[in-house]
Order: sequence, then C-alpha cells, then structure tokens
Amino acid sequence: MILLNGLASDDISISDRGLQYGDGCFSTLLLERGVVAAWPLHEARLRDNASRLGITDIDWPSVASWVQDAAKSTESTDKAVLKVIITRGAGGRGYSPEGCNAPNVIVSTHAYPAHYEAWREKGIAMVLLEQPLGISPLAGIKHLNRLEQVMLKREVDSSGMDDGVACDMSGNLVETSASNLFWRIGKMIYTPDLQRAGVAGTMRTQVIAAAKALGFDVQEVLSSPDALFRAEEVFITNAVMGVMPVRCVETTNYSAFDACRAITLRLNA
Repeated sequence: MILLNGLASDDISISDRGLQYGDGCFSTLLLERGVVAAWPLHEARLRDNASRLGITDIDWPSVASWVQDAAKSTESTDKAVLKVIITRGAGGRGYSPEGCNAPNVIVSTHAYPAHYEAWREKGIAMVLLEQPLGISPLAGIKHLNRLEQVMLKREVDSSGMDDGVACDMSGNLVETSASNLFWRIGKMIYTPDLQRAGVAGTMRTQVIAAAKALGFDVQEVLSSPDALFRAEEVFITNAVMGVMPVRCVETTNYSAFDACRAITLRLNA
C-alpha cells in the first residue's frame, strides 16, 4: 500500500523537494500482524527531525491515522515494514524553501526482509568500510539524502560480507550501512557517540534502556575500530531487524558467539 497525504497514490510532482534535494526526513517501522511497533518513538523523531529542518504545517494526528490505516493492510502477515517519508513539498527551481508550505507525507508498506531470520540464527559477518561518513551539523537527523549510505551499501555488496562498519572522517566508529552499532566488554556496553555523524535510531534508544535495566553500564563513546577487536560481543540494531548478533568483524571471530547471543536475545526480547 502507498498513501500520499492519506490517499492511495504513487504519483508525486517532479518538483517535490524530496526528489530534487533530499529535502525531508523519514522513518522505517516494524509491523507485527498489522500493529505498529514503537510508534511514539518514531513519531517523536519525525517531529524532531521536521522541526530541525524547518518543515512546518504537518498535520500530525492525520499522519498517525494514515500510519494506522496502512498498517491494517498487513494484519494477515506476521511481520512487515512500514515507511513514513515527509518532504517539504513542491517548490520552484533553486535551493530556497521560501513559499513551500504544503509538505507531502508518504506512507508505504513493504515485505519483511527474508534474510533477517537467517542472520539472527547464525550472526552476521562484517567488514570495515573504507568510505568515511562526513561530520555534519545535520547529524542525528534521518534526512532523505542517503547518498553516503548508498555508497556504503555498494561497498558492502562488493565485499561479499553481510554488512560493514563505517567511521567518520576522524576515524571514529559511527554505525553500519543501515544500523546502529554496539559492543560489549564484561558488564560494559559501548555505542558510538553520534553528535557529529550518524543517525540515532529508535531501536538504539530502546536497547540502551533495556541494557541498563538488565544491569549493564552503557557508554556513548568516540572509539577507533580497534575497540571492536577487543570486544567480547558485537551487535547491531535497527527498528526492523531489532537486535542482530555479529559473528565476526574482518578476521576477528567472537569465539563465545553462542553465549554472547544469549545476551543479545535477552536485549531482543
């Protein structure tokens, strides 16, 4: 299903600024039997991101209603994916957003990635990616300009690995091509500080809270990739996959993978 401002449609103006400039934001959600997982967190982030971009005049109650309408269409499916895209709307040629006061909201549903269950069972293999992520004042916003992630995924595809770890231009760990990153040493869980680059995922927020509730200390840090080679456990997260265990990074295998996965499964519960 595809809804454009609440109406079934897959047509959008070629002058839409989301298409022209990546001028907007989005969120991707998990659906379970037509029920939206963690909608309040996603709505809060969409509101924050739209506000930071200066996109106004969004009818948020209608957005929530459109999300629920689209979700209901997947009630017969165990798991599905829902995506919400907000653009500044149509505008004239040029970067200035002046006069763009009619944002577009696209809500669409998609099949759940079939390979996620296999990944969950065997863990994923990751490579260190060469392309750095730029340090940006837009860090944390899930904006529509995803060219960096497209190029990261292209590098992952050519590596033959399941995913890859990206660093910023200073060599600090940030995230994977489409997920947040965590590693554990004893009772300490670490995740990259995302003040300068990356996206603060909704599942990242939930995992930090769950880990603390389980008695772990959680720190957001600036660390080089060497931190992963010293870790006892590595896992990645996003809203659709949940918590995914990592089997190896480059040639470093996590020998206690089965024991570590038990902790991963506790966080995933």
